[in-house]
Amino acid sequence: MTRTTQVAIIGGGIMGVAAQLQLAENGWTDTILFEKAELTSGSTWHAAGQIAHAVGSRIAGWINKTSLELYKRVEQETGQSIGWHEVGGFRIATTDDEVDWMKSIMGVGRLLDLPMELVGPEEVAKVNPFYKVDNVKAAIQTFQDGHIDPSSVTMALAAASRARGAKIERRNQVTGASRKGDMWLLQTENGEVLAEHVVIAAGSYANQVGEWFGLKIPSVSCLHHYLVTDTVPEFADRPELPVMRDNSFGGYIRQEQKSGLIGIYEGHVCPTVWTMPEGAPWKAENELFEADYDSIGDFLMVAFDKMPILAELGIKRVVRGAITHTPDGGMLVGPSGAPNVWLSCGSSIGLAWGGGAGKVLADWMVHGEAEINTRSMDPRRYGDFSTDNYIVERTKDEFMRRHDTPVPGKQFNAMRPLNRHVLYDRLAAKGAVFGEVAGWERPRYFGDVGEVEQMGWGHQAWHANALAEAKATRAGAGVIDLCAFAQFEITGRDAGKLLDRISANKIPARDGRLTLNHLLTPKGRFETEVTIWRIAEGRYFTGSPIARANPDFAWIKSHICDGEDVQMVNHTADWGMLALSGPNSRKIMADLTDADLSNAAFPWLSGQEITVAGIPVYALRVSFVGELGWELHAPLEHMGTLYDALHEVGGKHGLVDLGSYAFNGMRMEKAYRASGELTTDVGPYDVGLDRFVRAIDRDFVGRDAVMDRTPTWELFYGELHADGIDIHGGEPIVCNGAIVGLTTSGGYGYTVGKSLGWLFVRKGTPKQGLKVQILNTEYDVTVHEDAVFDPQNLRPRSED
Repeated sequence: MTRTTQVAIIGGGIMGVAAQLQLAENGWTDTILFEKAELTSGSTWHAAGQIAHAVGSRIAGWINKTSLELYKRVEQETGQSIGWHEVGGFRIATTDDEVDWMKSIMGVGRLLDLPMELVGPEEVAKVNPFYKVDNVKAAIQTFQDGHIDPSSVTMALAAASRARGAKIERRNQVTGASRKGDMWLLQTENGEVLAEHVVIAAGSYANQVGEWFGLKIPSVSCLHHYLVTDTVPEFADRPELPVMRDNSFGGYIRQEQKSGLIGIYEGHVCPTVWTMPEGAPWKAENELFEADYDSIGDFLMVAFDKMPILAELGIKRVVRGAITHTPDGGMLVGPSGAPNVWLSCGSSIGLAWGGGAGKVLADWMVHGEAEINTRSMDPRRYGDFSTDNYIVERTKDEFMRRHDTPVPGKQFNAMRPLNRHVLYDRLAAKGAVFGEVAGWERPRYFGDVGEVEQMGWGHQAWHANALAEAKATRAGAGVIDLCAFAQFEITGRDAGKLLDRISANKIPARDGRLTLNHLLTPKGRFETEVTIWRIAEGRYFTGSPIARANPDFAWIKSHICDGEDVQMVNHTADWGMLALSGPNSRKIMADLTDADLSNAAFPWLSGQEITVAGIPVYALRVSFVGELGWELHAPLEHMGTLYDALHEVGGKHGLVDLGSYAFNGMRMEKAYRASGELTTDVGPYDVGLDRFVRAIDRDFVGRDAVMDRTPTWELFYGELHADGIDIHGGEPIVCNGAIVGLTTSGGYGYTVGKSLGWLFVRKGTPKQGLKVQILNTEYDVTVHEDAVFDPQNLRPRSED
């Protein structure tokens, strides 16, 4: 007999069990969790169990805090011990870059009410007298974090789920899945199960399970060591030591009962197991691997030097187990792309992330969205560039660089360049220094051929290059390669009806016009931002950031109603785009086209199908840097010819190549909002985009919610008063000594000579007396009511 359930969860580690409990707490109790062996018998059982509070972002801090709050609450509810040791910790800095990074994250803790202090080596030695501090420059001391017993906390969560009516079936392996109507038919060892929703929380098996649903899950099992020493006599009759995290040996040291525990992430190698297509053996259970002392030997010697009382002791236990990692280090939580299939996997820090991930997933499934910004964990952030080889090689890079200091601008190096558009060689020959965006190479600035970018918190040498590019564009013209861009063509009798139904702003009513539109969730928050151009009746073209290509296409397509005449074509992979901007852009275009480019014939915020340099293009008169300009969209095979033609005639008009650093600075001068401001936890009224919500006499997805929403946050546009340093996003905002918000993005306004940023603050925050905390130093901010460059927006509409 086939059973039915609302949700089937595959995997009984901390991620699956936490997700099931959070679903039950949201009223979804008709769930079955399937575990092929015993709970925790995959990766969870052998985890070291640390939960840290000194982390690099608000999202990471919120996830860890939420996890610990859940675990403690469940212990109180069930009476089952979770094995929590609240011993605090130190995150050690031995280099100037590490000190700067620690200064940069102090505000995250303050915003989340997580007690922490930036201290010197004397305080480290006072709390942990066994730790050598001769090369310690600083440390973050935390007080309410520590480590937890993996099995105990998982069993407590499972007990709380069962108490709410959820079911857990151990020793019942799911062996396959297929679609049956609107349900998923799962094959298990104990019979068939029909499920409305499926959650893949299968850890190292996620790749294999994903194949049943047509998914390629970017997760790799990497081997991680930790070692437990013999008993340490000095640990007797004294309080338990804090957890010590130190990048100089790429790992951590803590006390395990009366022994020492040393965990190491090798910085020179990443051993992987169970990669596809073979995958993990289904019979594996509580699997461990033989220690590789040759691999970790040098790191282990550094760890012993850091804590000499461990050096002469024997090693009584070595744990070398598989832990899942993803190419960017973030977990995979949310919709998979397959109907009603959800992911909660790819977690390299399962105990710290499990509870928070469970809440995000449950909120998303039950309520349609989470309360926190989900972009960094959304599984759909990986595009078609994620080949099997990319997934493995980039994940190895992530593992080995796990303890690198994350200075601004730093990126992974493996598989670079991964995807190169047709202009790559031309731009490289001109000295382009590239950054990767969703798998594609995009120029950050132009310097000497072969130049390597300098990175850090303050202005780097390339600042002068970006300054020159921005000023030349404002004076003459600049062109930027945006070939990596999401581009969809949407046609059919009901295409306009569809787009109007999902857009907060009205879509263009006349042929040739274009509008900026925000697609909202049912709760009135941002799903995405797109430009919509009405080519003709029943024919539309949209553009959005490349990282949103797959999610945006799926979101729009999912709203096509039965019987509607709508066709969608995704041009992202085979079309490109060049953005030409600057006061001389019309002169350059006039030399290459017979089209009438005057304001009367080709007004601002309109588009036309024209021929440029003999190439048919979609020309849209819009500029994200606030200048007279055009976006030129065409098939990729024509991009080289088009680019060459622009430069051939553009030389006499001052045309330069533009990189993303200058582009972003010019964007900030115009007070244009970008993805950092349009996150999934806020809506248009939170960020001052009221004018793009047209709700009178029309309905759209999220209308009632956005109209009823009373914003508790607001967005300020500010000028930072600091020399040689800028807002990057994520820095705390201080008012009268209290943290009232975070920056979302920023940059240097090269043509106005001002450092600018977006400030997301609690509603009612005064605009005077604000400061932004950068590297643990507070800098004054002046709030501006409008753009500091061309506030009347005259330049994009110029007739000259």
